[in-house]
Amino acid sequence: MICEETISLLERIKTNEIDLAIITNCSGNMTAENFRQERLLWATSNRHSTHSEERLPLALGRPTCAWRRAAIECLETIGRPYRVLYSSGNASAICAAVLSGLAVSVFPESGLRPGMRVLSAADGFPELPSCRIGLVRNPHERSSMADALAEHIISSLDNLSEAARAAE
Repeated sequence: MICEETISLLERIKTNEIDLAIITNCSGNMTAENFRQERLLWATSNRHSTHSEERLPLALGRPTCAWRRAAIECLETIGRPYRVLYSSGNASAICAAVLSGLAVSVFPESGLRPGMRVLSAADGFPELPSCRIGLVRNPHERSSMADALAEHIISSLDNLSEAARAAE
């Protein structure tokens, strides 16, 4: 099990280092089996007013992260001053910065944690694009074990999409 950014996982698939990759954004050159779509949401601590600072402090993924690019593009579109205070490929570190009131970030719906508050247009935050989540299989080698694991992953992680459709 390797936890890395989509771009790194796709490179590992191309070089035949891994069998499967769960990726987000699904805009690479490889064919992904998209199994879920989630809204990206602005989040802050529900105990702090970090989102009110004139120059918005952000905790975001690395520069290659599509969610980071989406957040920055949205802020630049509306002319909101910001500064990236925390940059990490570790979602737990970004959550910690948000929950402690040090920064605002973006998360998919499933990434929200107790103690976070979603920021909306009413708070002055523009809508973010949706995020697709998909699975990429190694095209160099297929195995029945990897295929079985892939089907299990898809059926296990697709539950949020089913719940969202049922709520509509």
